[in-house]
Amino acid sequence: MAAPDPDTPLTLLGGLTPAAFLRDYWQQKPLLIRGAISGFENPIEPDDLAGLATDPEAGSRLVLGHRERNDWDVEYGPFEPERLARLPERDWTLLVSDVERFWPGGPEFLAQFDFIPRWRRDDLMISYAPPGGSVGPHVDQYDVFLFQAAGRRRWQIQDPPGSPECFEDLPLAILREFRPTDSWELEPGDMLYLPPGVPHYGESLDRECMTWSVGFRAPAILDVLTGFLEERANVIGDQARFEDPGRPADQWPGELPAGDRRELRDALRALLAADDADLDAYLGRFLTRPTSGTGLTPPDDTEAPAPQPGARYRVHPGIRRAWYRGPDGPVLCIAGHDHPASALEPDQLETFCTVETLAAADWEAGFPSIHQVLEDGLREGWLEPDD
Repeated sequence: MAAPDPDTPLTLLGGLTPAAFLRDYWQQKPLLIRGAISGFENPIEPDDLAGLATDPEAGSRLVLGHRERNDWDVEYGPFEPERLARLPERDWTLLVSDVERFWPGGPEFLAQFDFIPRWRRDDLMISYAPPGGSVGPHVDQYDVFLFQAAGRRRWQIQDPPGSPECFEDLPLAILREFRPTDSWELEPGDMLYLPPGVPHYGESLDRECMTWSVGFRAPAILDVLTGFLEERANVIGDQARFEDPGRPADQWPGELPAGDRRELRDALRALLAADDADLDAYLGRFLTRPTSGTGLTPPDDTEAPAPQPGARYRVHPGIRRAWYRGPDGPVLCIAGHDHPASALEPDQLETFCTVETLAAADWEAGFPSIHQVLEDGLREGWLEPDD
């Protein structure tokens, strides 16, 4: 499905068009949106979230404390139901990440934000907090839309930011100094957009407070470079060595001879050499790599099961998929692999990036690499039979 028309106003953005929002607010300044989703009915109750927090595959945490006491503490799930039942009446927050992996309605909710490419999107995190619940004044290094799904929450920001110094003796990155410049109370359907680097503090005002956070992370360029070098190093292997047969005699034993430096420079240039097509393919692989928290379970067998003709396989919900236009046509990327897909049209590529199940019969006519995709998925544990 194509992205929303960039010139059509969206209620989700307070009547702004995607083009205007991206031009004037994205990564620049906060935006409060009243009634971003009018008539919203929260489909996830606090008990549902608590149940998910007991699942070993769900990333969950519990933040306790209050700004006035500065007694912050954090615990990480999965939680025993008894632990959640013993929580006090106030001043705590339960947070669960990657909810779209567990709630069937999650991808549809996130699709409302498709005016930003999906590769930038991190996850849907949902939090519940009784009165006073918070995670403290802090700074995030990613863009986030904070949607109020139920109850009320007060958000405060400090813009321009002050000192980034945090308390050193706390288990959370809590700002030492936070002087709010703006304060808003959000009710169900309201949303606040915050760009990276804006200090903010949210506090629950009642027993129904549930906030949905849609985060957009940007990769650190150092991580992109490190991944590229790791790939190149793996190609060369640890057996490659500097060689110098027939070298001339040198006068000064402490000198780094020009010939030696030239040979090593050439070796490094050969390692780093990459044209645009090479780099694009690498970026497609890098940006779709499964994260450490995806929870993949490759088969125990030394040999992965082969795809069966006519069988349908379910894609792990934490797997990232994307495509790009290469010099020889589109390229599909999934779970750290890239596959030429020159016969597929954009709408077919978008379908491939969102379907929950895959079968060779659906794709082999226009995408012969589907067989390699299925083999990769079964071997690496991100595909399983759709029983």
